Amino acid sequence: MSNGTTNAAAQLQDVINDSLFPTVQNIADVKQVLDFMRPVTQPLRQEQVQAMLYLTELGDNKYIHPNGSPYEKIIKAISGYRQEIADPEFYIDTIEALVPKPPKPILMTENGTYRKIQPEKGR
Repeated sequence: MSNGTTNAAAQLQDVINDSLFPTVQNIADVKQVLDFMRPVTQPLRQEQVQAMLYLTELGDNKYIHPNGSPYEKIIKAISGYRQEIADPEFYIDTIEALVPKPPKPILMTENGTYRKIQPEKGR
């Protein structure tokens, strides 16, 4: 009997662990999401887009620049460095969104109805 009870307890524990406290199974999945989101970490501001368009137009002028646009490095720098200056909160928020959260506790009231317990503010 104790062996059957032990197996039932282990199965019950497995069910509780799986449904209440799920875990991230593979860190590679998190890395894949972060790599996918890297190009959109820091959106370009209107001024940056305007500057890139202006430099492109200047570089297309064959009369002033017969050997090609000298502004290509600047344009690539404006669009490329946005990943390096991205706010770390962007990545932290993404990781937190990927980690499953346990369900909110439910409280049975005296009259037989249920309600969710709201977490205290400021914690």
